[in-house]
Amino acid sequence: MAETIVATVNGEPIPQQAVDFELQRLIHFYQQQGMPEHQIRQQLDTLRARALEQAIGTKLLIDEARRLDIPVSGEELDAQFETYVQQFGGDREKLVKAIEAQGMTVEGFKQELRQGAMINKLIDRVCADAPQPTEEDIKAHYEAHKDEYVTQDRVLAQHILVKPDGDKPEDKAAAKAKLEVIRNRIVNGESTFADEAKAHSDCPSGKSNGGSLGWFGRGMMVKPFEDVAFTLALNTVSDILETQFGYHIIVKTGEEKGHTPTLDEIHDKVRDFLFHTARGQAVSDHVAELRAKADVKIG
Repeated sequence: MAETIVATVNGEPIPQQAVDFELQRLIHFYQQQGMPEHQIRQQLDTLRARALEQAIGTKLLIDEARRLDIPVSGEELDAQFETYVQQFGGDREKLVKAIEAQGMTVEGFKQELRQGAMINKLIDRVCADAPQPTEEDIKAHYEAHKDEYVTQDRVLAQHILVKPDGDKPEDKAAAKAKLEVIRNRIVNGESTFADEAKAHSDCPSGKSNGGSLGWFGRGMMVKPFEDVAFTLALNTVSDILETQFGYHIIVKTGEEKGHTPTLDEIHDKVRDFLFHTARGQAVSDHVAELRAKADVKIG
């Protein structure tokens, strides 16, 4: 199947795969920042447009790094490759198999690493004069954006869902009875919540994560489910509850109360944010300069 080309830079193509890669990086970044999944989904169109721009910017930086012939030594490349080996438990063969499963050779993978190292060195050059934020900068940002650092109440929970086979009263009664039996086994210590979820839950979370929904805040689940999850005592199996999805039982395994952090608590986080923002601006300005000189076509 021919690769879909979404843009060209100086006549060289940018495939859809490159944009998809940037999109996944953006999604991962916002997930790490704690953005709820539903908000990420709502902004997907914006993120896709940003991912395209980042893919174009990356291509411009690659071309500039090649033009400058930024050196990457064999030792540097070997060290980078070794970090990936360690991610596979030190099993080099396992890494090689994973690389080949992606349709790449080890040599091709190392070329990707070399290219990434060249870009990183170019970015370090571009950002050499990016200023470190002063204490006044840090304090001013905190005061202006304090509300953005407020954390909300959140809980860590597992659930088991049993869906009725139909809308008839007897279908609902059968589903509820099945879940009651499951609940009794858990409460009586005959099996674990995770094992029952894997064996019987009609939610995908059961099969893949033992019923775990991860951490979630208010507004991320349907109201009846949320009400129980936030009021339930820790490590207690809930009574059966009904939502539009079917019948559930929940166990809450963790909870965190929201609060407004002090400047001392997030001082380093704010400092790092401002410094990375300054570096990001320097890179954006440089990419804009490169783009002004380039022939970029989208579509």
